[in-house]
Amino acid sequence: MNEKNVKAAIIMPEIDNAIRSLFEALICVDESGEKCVVADHNSELDNLFSDLPDMNDVNYQVLREKMIKDIHPEDREEFSRFTDHKWYIEQLSVNVHTSIECRIRHSDNRYYWSEIIICNTTIEDSTTGNGCLLMIRDIDTRKVRELNEEAKERAILSRLQDKYDTLFVENMTDQQTGCYNRKGLKYYSDIVICEAVNNSRNLFVCVSDLNGLKHLNDTYGHAAGDEALLAVANVLTASAPTGSKIVRIGGDEFLIFAAIDPASNEADIFPDKVDKGIEEYNKSHSNPYQVGASYGWVVLPPKEGMSSLDEYIEMADAKMYEMRQIRDKYRRS
Repeated sequence: MNEKNVKAAIIMPEIDNAIRSLFEALICVDESGEKCVVADHNSELDNLFSDLPDMNDVNYQVLREKMIKDIHPEDREEFSRFTDHKWYIEQLSVNVHTSIECRIRHSDNRYYWSEIIICNTTIEDSTTGNGCLLMIRDIDTRKVRELNEEAKERAILSRLQDKYDTLFVENMTDQQTGCYNRKGLKYYSDIVICEAVNNSRNLFVCVSDLNGLKHLNDTYGHAAGDEALLAVANVLTASAPTGSKIVRIGGDEFLIFAAIDPASNEADIFPDKVDKGIEEYNKSHSNPYQVGASYGWVVLPPKEGMSSLDEYIEMADAKMYEMRQIRDKYRRS
């Protein structure tokens, strides 16, 4: 035996011991993918291998099906694909090794995270030949720590997202009435126009004014005006078509818009619902004044290349002005 062989004889057992201590199980699969040898396994995995009659002559598919039953249900599909002979041979044709992380049930009937590595049994950096070595390595401590850290990070991100969502809504909301403000108008009008265009819907656009706000403020105080504004906002919200956005665009002026189904009758019943809602509100309180509103609306398909609601708002505003001439006895000329 020459010096090189002597060194190899000394080193190889140490390498063999190191490999066996690093992995929970070592399985050698032949090139056909039909037979395998269980070279080694720890006692934690006795449930996988203990009833095999001959560790040196195992049907690979039988062992694979047996292992699938001890894989966590959420990981079985990936494990089944990963250990399919045709699949891993295809992977090993371009990579020296491939791996997955999954949970394996141990002899104590608990699932533990493991990394399963499949590598070629050919010479270093060679991808020729279909024989392979399947190695199972315990990664439970590291994986559980990583998952806990990820859970903490997700919780932090969730809280930040909640705060962002809250600030986002607050930034576009009129604090007095709870309706959107002009920032909300710009943001949601683009969305509603796109919805109408993409889904062949009509645009419902309504402009509404609270009648006599200045009279209420001057006669009964700003608290009365604020209460009246909120009452009208609530009635408009309850009466508007499904999915409508309600915007306070001025001191006493509201805008409603939505993309509605052409077959819907929600626009037709909208005025009756508004009038009934305001009537019910006036009957429900003993204030020495009556709340009233004027409104005008249009229902039209979106125009080609439409980028804003301005034209439809002007049309609805003109109709609202006509109603206000009749209903608002305190209107300014």
